Amino acid sequence: MEIFALRQQPDRSEEIARLLYSEWSALANWSSVAKISERLLQRNHADRRSFTLLACHTDGNLMGTASVIEFELDDNPSRRFWLGEVFTPVAWRGKGVGSALVNSCISHAKSNRMDCLWLYTPDQQNLYQRLGWREVEQREVSGEWVSVMVLDLAA
Repeated sequence: MEIFALRQQPDRSEEIARLLYSEWSALANWSSVAKISERLLQRNHADRRSFTLLACHTDGNLMGTASVIEFELDDNPSRRFWLGEVFTPVAWRGKGVGSALVNSCISHAKSNRMDCLWLYTPDQQNLYQRLGWREVEQREVSGEWVSVMVLDLAA
């Protein structure tokens, strides 16, 4: 498995967009492949601190993706960088791909001097707790009850 930034292969943005759309198209932010693809390209400009990582098999097939997004939930300006759009296709689940992507995002965020990362999840609290995240609140996001979690990167 190789993990690299979408900036290295921006032509894969539509492939990632289709993957995210296939999983979350019922939610407003993922209801259009074109809008997802555009958001990925904007997020991954060289002058931005946000980024998207891809995990690919040695044959080049996409195994998963994860992003660090500026102000994914923008109601609290102190919560700037968010881990999001963490996704692995069914065939690659349970093989450590998601954890590897999350850990790579954390490493990349630390190297970019981010103090902490935030995330929200409806059902993966245990995974993130195992990776060192702590829950700080529960709330509704896009009509779904989620846990908001934080990871201190300065520690």
